[in-house]
Parts: sequence; structure tokens; C-alpha cells
Amino acid sequence: MSNDGTSSVKRTAALGGVVLGEGRTKVIVPVTAETFDEIKEQTASIAKLGGQTASGAGNGVDVVEWRMDFLAPSIDVLSALETLAGFTDLPVLATFRTADEGGKAIEASAYRDLLLAVARSGKVSAIDVEAFRHELTVREVIGGAHEAGVAVLASYHDFHATPASEEIISRFEAMDAAGADVLKLACMPASVDDLLVLLNATHRASRTFDRPLITVAMGPIGVLSRIAGGVFGSCATFAAVGRGSAPGQVPVSDLRPALDLLDSAQSANF
Repeated sequence: MSNDGTSSVKRTAALGGVVLGEGRTKVIVPVTAETFDEIKEQTASIAKLGGQTASGAGNGVDVVEWRMDFLAPSIDVLSALETLAGFTDLPVLATFRTADEGGKAIEASAYRDLLLAVARSGKVSAIDVEAFRHELTVREVIGGAHEAGVAVLASYHDFHATPASEEIISRFEAMDAAGADVLKLACMPASVDDLLVLLNATHRASRTFDRPLITVAMGPIGVLSRIAGGVFGSCATFAAVGRGSAPGQVPVSDLRPALDLLDSAQSANF
């Protein structure tokens, strides 16, 4: 962030061959598999959509988010990652969503060790770290991932409410200070007013921070943020192929035409 609170030079974050923070809104699709067979099935469904052309056109996805917390307890995580990596050429964002933020219970030390092991596996392009866990844990994960050449997406999720605008900005400040490459916040709006709070804060944050931002309003009211978030400064959106990972995720087949329409309109300066 610049001294006057306005970012003049925007950084980007490279996830393999996909660059967040430049060009069109990127589409991230979760793999929510519990078993090896489901990993194969879900990655095959994503592959059928095809990738993006050099101009950004196409019906495919840009990044696969692997939700490790969906795996059955009997499945070895690194073996599952080996399987997933063998069935997709897309960059992989590895995420373990904890119970505090809508996922599965895990001890703090196990959470840290899991993320570091995955980051050092050579099979992922980025990891997600929940930014408001123990500060030392977050810094250890970010430092270890960067040493392994892996980007870090710092995140915060509120499945019950929408933070006030100043709190949203404050949380982004903390993520930025921790050294994350991408800053993400997702929340649950109770009204259109809440949705407007998030979109306004996104626009403000996009002019304040020099790192790529992702914001999401969940649930039915928040669908607009998934479609039009890029207009306000969000660099990516999450969409579903089959089972989604959060309330309100739109199927890729429905989302992509809407994104294409917005991109065309903005390119034409309508």
C-alpha cells in the first residue's frame, strides 16, 4: 500500500501460467472429492470444459481449488494430491478450510504442517491460509510457501454476516502486512445493503492495496458479486462444476457467458 493510501503500481500473482490481477476475471473451480475415484471424476468434468484461449475466450476454468477438507479421513493427502495433479493441467490452489470458517476441525499444528507439506510437494501453484489463525502459524506458512516458490492466498470467511466496510479494509491490511500474494474475503449478506457494503469496500480496497483481491458475497443475494465482482476490483470468482464448496456458487456453464458479456461491454467502453 502506498503512503497516501492509494496504490499506484499494481502487483500480480502468478499461479502457474495464470496471472491474477491482470486481464479478465479468472474462474476458480473447487474439487470437493472425498475419494480417489471422485478426484478423477471431478477433474475429468472440469477438463471437458476446455481451457481459455490466448484472448481469454472459452468455456473453461483457470484454476482448480483443491478442498482438502472434503477428503475422507482414511485418504492420505499427498497421495490424493498426486492423483489430482495427474488428472489436470490447470494450476492447483490447495485449501484446507477449518471448522472456524466453514470446513473441518483440525489442530493448529496439523494445519500448519499440512499446508507446508503440500506447498513443498511441487504439485501446487498456490495455497490458501486462513489469515486470522495464530499469527506465528500464518507467518510460518507464508514464509515456507514462498521458500518453496508457491503463492499464498490469505483468506477470511464469515458465513453469518457481512463485516462493516472499515473491518473489511482492516482485514485486508492485516493480510497485506503478513506478506500474502492474494487477499481474499468472503461473507454472508443478509440484505442488498450488505452486498453494497462488500462491493464498495472491494472498490476501495482495489485502489488502496497493490495486491490482487478476491471478494465474494455468499448465498442467493451474493450471486451478483460472483458475476460482476471484477467491475469493482475482484480479480477472480469461484464457480461450480457439480458440487460446489460454498453457498451461492454458480455453475461455470451459467457464469462464463455473463463474464464474457461484461468483458465485452467493458472492452467496448459502453
